[in-house]
Amino acid sequence: MPITTKITPAKWRKWHRWLALLVGLQLVIWSTSGVYMVLFELGFIHGNHLVKPTSPPLNAATMKSFDLPALQELHPKINSIEFKSLWLNNRAQTVLEIQRSATKELLNAETLEPIQLNKSDIAAIAQKTYALGDTVTPIRVQLVTDNAPSELNPALLPVWRVDFEDFGNTTLYFDATTGALVTKRHSFWRGFDIMWMLHIMDYENRVDIENRLIKIASVGNLLFLITGLVLIYFSLIKPKLRRRNNRNRRATLHDTSGGPA
Repeated sequence: MPITTKITPAKWRKWHRWLALLVGLQLVIWSTSGVYMVLFELGFIHGNHLVKPTSPPLNAATMKSFDLPALQELHPKINSIEFKSLWLNNRAQTVLEIQRSATKELLNAETLEPIQLNKSDIAAIAQKTYALGDTVTPIRVQLVTDNAPSELNPALLPVWRVDFEDFGNTTLYFDATTGALVTKRHSFWRGFDIMWMLHIMDYENRVDIENRLIKIASVGNLLFLITGLVLIYFSLIKPKLRRRNNRNRRATLHDTSGGPA
């Protein structure tokens, strides 16, 4: 005759407590990080409010006098040519952005001389780009060529980093060659990034939503839920069923005995 082992409520309660210790903290983290991430609109997190359009009108005279044959002679392997307007030397200038293979280069549209953006150029471009007031000026302008900060994709290097001393500790990143705005960062984005890391449990790259840790935590959370439902059955549902059965049994006995004479 097979021997059956009955799982008592005490065992279910013990398993539930151990699972609570193992996955309880992560459940709190999921809840907290989830609340943070839904409180703010993505446009705000992306820093769209931090910047404004900065491209002044192109100089028609410069474009008209542009010498294409001379450019092709100096740079015979150009893939693309684009006129752009940049704030250089405290004024708007029409420049050329040329691309050869995967590299870009800025040229003076009149002389076709290369333009090397310096710290002052980037500070002026950043000041024109920043949207939260002309009185807030950059407190640091730094060229980053390696060892990218954790908030920046290393593939974007080299970049100019421009920090502003405002409520959100805004940082704007500009392409080192073209001066184009690469990305924006601020305190709420950094908080979102931390919450995202904790939420998906990818503590290194912060992109893998199918990593082993989150799968283990998800399974543990499911078991925690199942054991909780079983305890609800033992604590609430089963006693009610027992009382109902007892009432039905007494009523049946009463009917069988014929009741009072």
